Amino acid sequence: MKNLKWPLITSTVSSIGIFTYLLVKQSLTILSVSDTFFIVSLFFLIIGLALWIMSSGFFDNFQRFMKMHFRFRKKNEPKEFIPFSEIGKAHQLYWLETGGILLIVAVVSLLFYFL
Repeated sequence: MKNLKWPLITSTVSSIGIFTYLLVKQSLTILSVSDTFFIVSLFFLIIGLALWIMSSGFFDNFQRFMKMHFRFRKKNEPKEFIPFSEIGKAHQLYWLETGGILLIVAVVSLLFYFL
């Protein structure tokens, strides 16, 4: 449960923001709630999936090739570099879990719309 603490907090704050937005817009229907939750969950899921793909090591060879052939480094900079696979590894689950929670809320509200 400790791992889900920050995704739950972020999902709750996002939910409050979504409901506030829909109340101000005066379009608080089950379908608009489902649509808005789906769009917001896509934001989190796209970032999480991008970090997941980067952490798989797919772009490491491309990064090394660009670094070696175009020499985008200063003279005093060492030849070693931080690969893309180590950059987003720590935070990819946060984005995916938050997007997953919001997606579940969107699907549940869509089910209530069709019932």
